[in-house]
Amino acid sequence: MASGKIDNPSGSDRLPRVLFKEEAQAPVTGPAKVPPGPAILFGSPRLPTPKGDRPRVLASGEVRRRIPCSAADLQAIDPAATASVVARALRIVDGINLDDHQFDDVVRFGASLQREHGRLAEVELALVEDEALQNAKRTGAELLQQLEELDPEAVFSVRGGMLKALKALAAAQDPAERFSRLYPRVQTLAKELEALAPAIAVVTERLRGIGSRYAALERNLAAHVLAGRFLVQHVGTLQLPDRERQAHFASQAEAIETRVASLMATEATIEVGRRTLEAVARNVEALAWSGEGLLREELPAWHSAYSAALMAARSSNDGTDTASSLRDIHARILGKLRSKG
Repeated sequence: MASGKIDNPSGSDRLPRVLFKEEAQAPVTGPAKVPPGPAILFGSPRLPTPKGDRPRVLASGEVRRRIPCSAADLQAIDPAATASVVARALRIVDGINLDDHQFDDVVRFGASLQREHGRLAEVELALVEDEALQNAKRTGAELLQQLEELDPEAVFSVRGGMLKALKALAAAQDPAERFSRLYPRVQTLAKELEALAPAIAVVTERLRGIGSRYAALERNLAAHVLAGRFLVQHVGTLQLPDRERQAHFASQAEAIETRVASLMATEATIEVGRRTLEAVARNVEALAWSGEGLLREELPAWHSAYSAALMAARSSNDGTDTASSLRDIHARILGKLRSKG
């Protein structure tokens, strides 16, 4: 009786059955071939046109020819111009479109720099009127006044002429009593000046930032003035067959000349403003320096020297060395406070 199984002469039940000889060996395929390049459906392949190193400028839908200008041309106009100013001026000339019937480039020539100058002037004025800075100035001035009233020459002697003698008689106050009355206020003012030091430092840093912006603005103005002078000179040498275009260029040259005069006036104003800013910055730095170390170093030394001088005056001892030390410390403190203005 048959068992219902297909005989396997090899004795293995795990091999698959092969029904057709053609399927016994699958065709071996190699790696896919990569085409050498993109398929060109029409025409022949061509290399792309290389881009120029300068942007293309269009006027009325046509490529506009740039105004011929070189660094040597600009140096001939202003031999003192720096390399950075000449490079900026070259870019400005490249960007000017004299074919524009609206005179847009000419009307706005350097106008943004004048607006920037106005903004800087406003920021500078706001810093000069800063509340912390004004408080520091008032505090320093009052502190100086208090210390001048405690001048050792006026308190401990009447030498130096009739004027000092009259002042001493008019005061009619004991040196020790005067010192005990004025010193607490001196100490309070020194604390207030020290507390204002961080705010003064912020003002000083911002003033320095304005100085850097002024320097950059001056370079940009110099470049625009140089570029404008070149454009006026260039238009003056043109001889165009188209009389209308010649007149169009000439009118723009006149407008640029007017703008250059305006920019040169702004340059002069900035020069004055920059010097004023430097003076203000020096005064603010001196104000900050006047309070540095005053409360914790110089005032304690001054207090000790003053106390020693008072003791010498009460005991009628020879306090020459003590008085000399007090005068030196006093003069040093007054010098710091006076340097701020």
